[in-house]
Amino acid sequence: MSSQAKQDANRANAQHSTGPTSPAGKATSSRNAVGHGLSAQPNILFASDTEAQNNFAQHIQKLRKDCLPVGTLEEETFRRYAFATFQINRAQALELQAQDRWTNEPNNDKWFSQMERFIKLGALQERRADKALNELRKLQRDRFAALEVQGEIYAYGKELTFSKVLPIADLRTQDLYKTSAGLIALSLLATTEEAKQIAQTKPSDAPQ
Repeated sequence: MSSQAKQDANRANAQHSTGPTSPAGKATSSRNAVGHGLSAQPNILFASDTEAQNNFAQHIQKLRKDCLPVGTLEEETFRRYAFATFQINRAQALELQAQDRWTNEPNNDKWFSQMERFIKLGALQERRADKALNELRKLQRDRFAALEVQGEIYAYGKELTFSKVLPIADLRTQDLYKTSAGLIALSLLATTEEAKQIAQTKPSDAPQ
């Protein structure tokens, strides 16, 4: 059979292949696609592994009591941290399993390669966890620093909602004489429409 004829036959056979149709077959096929799941996104991993989904729910519940995220930004950052630490635990468990297999068969390069792979994936998740935790800490530092600024704004009899990613904690540590809570509050109030209208008023238009 010529190469072209063989390709045509393969295409024809593929049209008749619908893949697994039973629930068990579909579940197996899904697990094969995910593999160890250490590189998978949460929705992909949990769609094919109910046990992992349940374990993650318990893991995130425990971490939430320690991290106490507030608002959407903190919640999303917290979930990235929680999933990364969850994957670290899974990588360590898989690494130990591969190590046991390699110990029993020290000449089997497959087990050694698997062990190295899990070590690298675990290290990747550790970096992701560290990054997410640092981002969460910064968001929370800014949130607590913002409370003092918000108090100064209230002291002027005003209410103002400002960006949650404003690096207030960093501003306060640069020069407290120039970046006190009161001065930051005044700077924020100067961005309001009311302040802009006052600044644009001509001296002749000012109330006598």
